[in-house]
Amino acid sequence: MAKYFFFLICCFGLTWLPAQSRLDVLLNQDPVFASAMDSLNAGSPHVAIAMLNQAKAQFKVEEKWGKYAGSLLVLGKIYFERQLLDSALLVLQEALAIGRRVGNERLAANTEEGISRVYMAKREYPQAMQHYRSFANWCLVGGIPKAKVETCLQMIQIYSRTVEPDSIRRYLRLGQGFAKGHNFPVLQYKLNQLAGLGWNNWGRPDSALYFFRKSLDLLAQFPGEGKETNVYLNIAHVFLDNHNPKRARKYLDLARVSAKESSRPFFKAMILYYEGLTLMAEKKEADAVPMLEKALKAFKKLPKPEKHHLMQARSLKALAEAHHELGEDEKALKLIRASKLLNVKVFKRYNEMQSELMEAAILSEQDAISASDELLMENLIWAKKSANLNYQIKLYETLAANARKSNNLEKALDYQDKVNDLKEKADPLQQASLLSNTEIEKEEQSVQHLAASNNDKTKRLQRTQIRAAILVGILLVLTLASIWFYRHKREQAAQLALEKQQIETSLQEKELLLKEIHHRVKNNMQVISSLLNLQSKGVQDPVALKVMRDGRDRVRSMALIHQTLYQNNDFSNVATADYFHKLAENLFHTYNIDQQRVQLVSQIQPLKFNVDIMIALGLILNELISNTLKYAFPNEQTGEVRISLSADADQVELKVEDNGIGFPINFAPDTSRSIGFSLIHAFTQKLGGSLQLNNAEGGARASLIFPINNATLAA
Repeated sequence: MAKYFFFLICCFGLTWLPAQSRLDVLLNQDPVFASAMDSLNAGSPHVAIAMLNQAKAQFKVEEKWGKYAGSLLVLGKIYFERQLLDSALLVLQEALAIGRRVGNERLAANTEEGISRVYMAKREYPQAMQHYRSFANWCLVGGIPKAKVETCLQMIQIYSRTVEPDSIRRYLRLGQGFAKGHNFPVLQYKLNQLAGLGWNNWGRPDSALYFFRKSLDLLAQFPGEGKETNVYLNIAHVFLDNHNPKRARKYLDLARVSAKESSRPFFKAMILYYEGLTLMAEKKEADAVPMLEKALKAFKKLPKPEKHHLMQARSLKALAEAHHELGEDEKALKLIRASKLLNVKVFKRYNEMQSELMEAAILSEQDAISASDELLMENLIWAKKSANLNYQIKLYETLAANARKSNNLEKALDYQDKVNDLKEKADPLQQASLLSNTEIEKEEQSVQHLAASNNDKTKRLQRTQIRAAILVGILLVLTLASIWFYRHKREQAAQLALEKQQIETSLQEKELLLKEIHHRVKNNMQVISSLLNLQSKGVQDPVALKVMRDGRDRVRSMALIHQTLYQNNDFSNVATADYFHKLAENLFHTYNIDQQRVQLVSQIQPLKFNVDIMIALGLILNELISNTLKYAFPNEQTGEVRISLSADADQVELKVEDNGIGFPINFAPDTSRSIGFSLIHAFTQKLGGSLQLNNAEGGARASLIFPINNATLAA
């Protein structure tokens, strides 16, 4: 677990990547933005906020929506820097709504990125992930190469926090692919660091060392304070994880020399910490204890020590392990529980996971079997999710020991089988090597014992030596066979990985192509809508003008469907709630309806329909809402429009109601010759449904009912 935990802390330690949404271009759009930022930099945030609020109001009156959204983005930045997170979230969400409404994908995507940062600061990680994914989907398609690499690095850090190794590997490959052929030394350094930490965690120390050495090569191009020290410590950690303290000490000494050139006390504390770990690996626990205590004090003395709780927790855990090896279990338990009390924010779960395994082992030795089992079972799911085989092996070994102490031999055997299976997966060559070393040590002890025996045992010694030679020969053959088998499996795994990457690349290309199709259809429809809008400005005949505007609204309702498909990962189905709400909002904006005068009330069951059905429903809803907004509330009358969608096992019902003046007394929808009602009747027949139009109590009501079938309601 140590190696995975180190992977996470190094991900967190990397500098938070710069925002993809640059303010430079925005500041040139209007002088007020630059003036506001100057006031902010001069230490007058209140002046900047007042200036932006005044400009925002003016932009809204003039319907300059791009500049209006720009003022919201700058306000969001100011609120975020002042830690007014709720205010920042409010203005950024309004900017996002405008970006989506006007079809400005870049504005919407960059606003999503800003919202994700606010949620990260609020520690609401699922919401942060959702918004950053939306930004990443846009950036990985339409961004420049450098922005794509930065986005991949960000996604790696996010997936490191959620413990998703497959996603980490995917974005590592994407980032390396985007960086290939470009001179991005800083980004390539970060990619190599993350790749090295990842491969070490996934049981490939050779690949980890390859990427760390590539990092050292890149540092020749852009030397930075502490970077070389950090790489040497990473390499030392790889050797410690693979039980080679001699090589680990070599790189620890290099890190110590490099750290002398740095003024940062953090690296001096890290040197003390790794010195303690190396002493423990050398079986010098008595010397390791004071060294780790010095490291703990050093981390506590750092500026803002609360930001270094993670390293304090790791130092406490290492101290507990040293005291456990010295037989001081009570001290070890006290230190473990102290490490668990530290507030380690995102990585609290991983710190607890390490500490609780040691605590469970100590409780097992003290025959507190129930408490030990409880801790182990709590961590079993996380152990499997981490994909760290060494941690799982230790967990199952402790469970097996507890089962044996409880005389539950069947369960003990089951746990031991899992231990054996995991050891075979972990590293068959290492197991063979350990077996060979154990047998050789036993034989050397036997030879020493026989050498001290009487002369009459010489023949017995010779026979034992012959058996040892035969055993070593057999082990040598087994080792060679294991090497061949291991290499064969690696070749197969490499071939499968290559085929999987090709399939993933092909699938990505198809998904991008499908998104591009929906994007272009949406753009073409927006062009048609704009042409109709322009043409209508030259039409004097009110009837013709009404026809052209109605046609424009119908085109917009269909364009909105393709925009929704483009922005989501599901390219065949459209969610009703989001689409209906956007359609209604657009119509309120088109007819210049103040929602303080006429309120929109919606109760939409979260269903999904295929594209054909949603187009029919969208056009019907477009006509019904348009008629309501045009005729239901004359003379600035107030009221509300209610939209509801519900479904049961057999049918779906869509209702549009208002509390306006209602339908005329002689109204006959079946004989109406208007295009709108013709469309409504045509699409009602296509859905195989029925439409009821009547005056309800206090207004008009339209109810569309159609049956559910396999082609209608999506899963």
